[in-house]
Amino acid sequence: MPLTTALRTGTLATWCQQRLTGLDQVARDVARAAARAPQTTLSGPTPGADSQLVGGIVDARLAALVQPAPPYAALQGLLAGQLVSPGAAARIALSFPTHRELPDEVATVAHTLHPSPREWLQIPAPAATSTDPPWGDSVFPDLANRGHLFHHEHAPCGHVGTAGAERALARSYGVWALAEAAYRSGHSPRALSALAHRGPVTTETLCAAVPDGSAHETAALVRALATSENLPTLLAWGAERPPEGVGIGYASPTLIPHFADADLLVGTTLLDVKVSAHASQPRRVRAWLQQVLGYAWLDVSDRWGIQHVGLILARQSLLVRWDLQSLTAAAFGDTDPLAGVQQFRRLCQTAAHAERKPPFPDDVLSP
Repeated sequence: MPLTTALRTGTLATWCQQRLTGLDQVARDVARAAARAPQTTLSGPTPGADSQLVGGIVDARLAALVQPAPPYAALQGLLAGQLVSPGAAARIALSFPTHRELPDEVATVAHTLHPSPREWLQIPAPAATSTDPPWGDSVFPDLANRGHLFHHEHAPCGHVGTAGAERALARSYGVWALAEAAYRSGHSPRALSALAHRGPVTTETLCAAVPDGSAHETAALVRALATSENLPTLLAWGAERPPEGVGIGYASPTLIPHFADADLLVGTTLLDVKVSAHASQPRRVRAWLQQVLGYAWLDVSDRWGIQHVGLILARQSLLVRWDLQSLTAAAFGDTDPLAGVQQFRRLCQTAAHAERKPPFPDDVLSP
């Protein structure tokens, strides 16, 4: 049970509802702004799209916009489904700019390594259960390499491509999003697993598994980011504290391995990406605020240096952020925010330990 689930049901959900009463007004303010914002509609000849898949593709595409890093969760999903071997996953990771300079002694575990502002983090990954190379060992590295070449020519990190380029990228990121969905759900990616039963799998057949409608809608949402003030704002936030490597921030910052993975860190701002058409509903926005605040509070050792939190509401082309201290104080109202954050952390660490997903050693709270 990841943090997102724990925040919806059970002890942690009840605690948030009772303690974070100050988020109600903030959520209403965001919902009103979202209601006034024009909705980004489908762009392309094919109507209809898988909304859940579109959300996953937008997440993956914006992660690449911020940092040219491996699709960490997608690789976890492919490994769990035995669609790629650990060796192939490592080769894929090493092909990304963030990982190309890793020393030889860690090359075989490159897919488990994530850069952070302070250090490299190692996230456990599933091991192989067979000595036979999976069919994905040839096609997924090729998908990654083609993506690097396409990005270099049409949409370098920090840039959005033309509508046509973004539709092509949406198909590629759609494959990674399908694999990531397997990691999040714990189930093998059916849309990808079924391909092997239909004949030889190529990069083209992988991309064809992404519906036209989903690719067109994703391209429209990403293009809307580029044609608004949101992209220049993101670039400005990234300039506040540029990463040591490439990009304008960090993709998929991990707070508790396999329990709490955020979407983006740009400069000092932790961002959660939402593609919902229902951002005008305060109840829904409140849940999103709890989620992004929860991620920030779980950075116990200040590894990520989070000073602001925010939401990217892709369908509304709306970008909002708050000072972390101010929003934390507002969330707890008249009660002690420091004590509240400590209680939240303990509840999360209890939930993570119950799932056998312990925090990083530096983030473990003392008894």
